[in-house]
Amino acid sequence: MSRPRELALAGLVLAIAALPLAGCTEVETETATGYEPSTLEPVKGNDDLQRVTFTAEGAKRVDLQTAAVRRSGGQKVVPYAALIYDPEGKTYVYTSPKPLEYLRAEVKVDRIEGDRVLLSRGPPAGTRVVTVGAAEVYGTELEVPSH
Repeated sequence: MSRPRELALAGLVLAIAALPLAGCTEVETETATGYEPSTLEPVKGNDDLQRVTFTAEGAKRVDLQTAAVRRSGGQKVVPYAALIYDPEGKTYVYTSPKPLEYLRAEVKVDRIEGDRVLLSRGPPAGTRVVTVGAAEVYGTELEVPSH
């Protein structure tokens, strides 16, 4: 099996394994006061995509962190922690067009070098992507129960 394929499969296993861990952060979906840590909003023109918006408290509870897409030698670079694999092996990152707002964006991985991912296609340099909490955002978008 080729190294990129092995890495993709390993990432998929990690992403799937991390989904149940989203419940470990104990972000409540609703309390007696009606607290909801996040909301979902359909994205016009794309039935497979939802805008995920966290409250400040919700983002703090899952420790959401972002970093900017960088350029290196003509390629876009994101931290490996930003990469999400879906069950079909497609790769994504979560962009943050506004504070506390997240959108899944498909990316094409050229290669992985340690903790950095060099992209042949992805968001423009300077775009903020989720680096900590990406699995929680993915689980929220897919409405995976946390319990």
